[in-house]
Amino acid sequence: MSETLLPRILLADDHGLIRDALPSAIRRRVPRAQFECVGTAADTIAAVMRREWSLVVLDLGLPGGTELETLRHVRELRPALPILVFSMFPEAKMGVAAIEAGASGYLCKTADRATIGAAVAETLAGEGYRSVRLRELLAKRARERHGEAAALSRRELEVLIELGRGRSNKEIAAGLGVSVTSVGTYRTRIMEKLGLRTTADLLRYVVEHRLLRE
Repeated sequence: MSETLLPRILLADDHGLIRDALPSAIRRRVPRAQFECVGTAADTIAAVMRREWSLVVLDLGLPGGTELETLRHVRELRPALPILVFSMFPEAKMGVAAIEAGASGYLCKTADRATIGAAVAETLAGEGYRSVRLRELLAKRARERHGEAAALSRRELEVLIELGRGRSNKEIAAGLGVSVTSVGTYRTRIMEKLGLRTTADLLRYVVEHRLLRE
């Protein structure tokens, strides 16, 4: 494998023990990953500007920045760069805010090694990582923010978002652990509740209401 194809991961955390421990946990799922470590907001921004990265694993509140300031700055500099927040804050406190600020995924530092590896692998694959709890929080936030979408159940909102990502009923069923028939039923209910008639209407609704940020 060419060196240019190896995943390059920037680990941004001000605790040396965490910077030392993360590579071994990540290599359980991404064995050929290459790492660089930084410990401040300024060094994180400098590293992001200096080269291309496959992923940034970012702590919140690095020295020299506020809790979300560095995250927002990285997102502005590299709009397509996957960012996995790895934070001491529980999801209920900062998870939704981090996703809304541009994080691709959110993981608490209480996670075990297997979960850390899985979260990194999923984020590298473009899926982002959200625990079941964080998905619930994001769905609740979406219902609070988005007009007619408040009429949708949590499951219906999840299906709507997945449909907006262009996923098939079969893919959604596998991801949510439900039957393909159930996904079809949810889709019908969504269309009825939102007054939509076509798939194009559904996709337009998702984009206009910025549901893909959830």
